Amino acid sequence: MIRDIFTFYNVYRAMRMIHGVYITYSFFRWFLGNFYTYTIWLLTFVYNPFIVKQIKDTKLKNESEKDVHK
Repeated sequence: MIRDIFTFYNVYRAMRMIHGVYITYSFFRWFLGNFYTYTIWLLTFVYNPFIVKQIKDTKLKNESEKDVHK
């Protein structure tokens, strides 16, 4: 009987450890996921190296090129 109780105790400890690992993993996944999302969101306000030109900008560029060739 003692061996069975000890076996159940070991199973209980293993289940508690596995549950703790799962909860810790879930927390870090949630925390780092939110951290990554908000960091990327903040970086969009800082600098955009690939500035997309608007239609108005391309017209101005073409007009300035015409002036140079005259």
